[in-house]
Amino acid sequence: MIIVKDLHKEFEGNHVLRGVNYHVHQGEKIVVVGPSGSGKSTFLRCLNLLETPTSGEIWFDGQLITDSKVNIDKIREHMGMVFQNFNLFNNLSIMDNITLAPVKLKLMGKEEARENALKLLARVGLKEKADAYPSQLSGGQKQRIAIVRSLAMNPRVMLFDEPTSALDPEMVGEVLDVMKELAESGMTMVVVTHEMGFAREVGTKVLFMDEGNIMEENTPAEFFNHPQCERLQDFLSKVL
Repeated sequence: MIIVKDLHKEFEGNHVLRGVNYHVHQGEKIVVVGPSGSGKSTFLRCLNLLETPTSGEIWFDGQLITDSKVNIDKIREHMGMVFQNFNLFNNLSIMDNITLAPVKLKLMGKEEARENALKLLARVGLKEKADAYPSQLSGGQKQRIAIVRSLAMNPRVMLFDEPTSALDPEMVGEVLDVMKELAESGMTMVVVTHEMGFAREVGTKVLFMDEGNIMEENTPAEFFNHPQCERLQDFLSKVL
């Protein structure tokens, strides 16, 4: 579904990604871990061109999206993105946050979008919050709404950029539960996270990034029980 070829990204001379190559297949749950500054979030944000690669190719569904002629907004309709800090519109109700994009992009009529939103809210246990505003919600509730807002576009893949790192520890579980349920439903996911339990339980593959490259990838069992490279062994000894 996603093919990354020789991806490089530099910020003012700082070489953050150094020739990353990777394939994401339909239905896979790819979990990306690694130390801060290893390029994980930059890699994720390049997948839907929120960051423009310095060089290299990214293909999505057979289309070269790094080609300047591609309408990236059309591509992004199929790639849901969930950020660390929720990025909800504070001046809009929860219902309006969720229905804004599908209605504006004419993917659904107002009534259909509303019905769909209520269904999704029920799925994450927040149906009663439809008329509330983001300021009235906890961090965990906001992040569950952010996931629903992405799902309302009926995406083919979901990208998560450290979705629990801004949350109080007791709220992390409620967001991870929604993500696990999403994984079980067959959604293709790429998740950058520090939650090793989630990586172990949900990932089909776990990638370890360091110094702008993928140093190791494996199934969760092999990744955590038999890490190959010394750098990963050292990393796991500190985080597990």
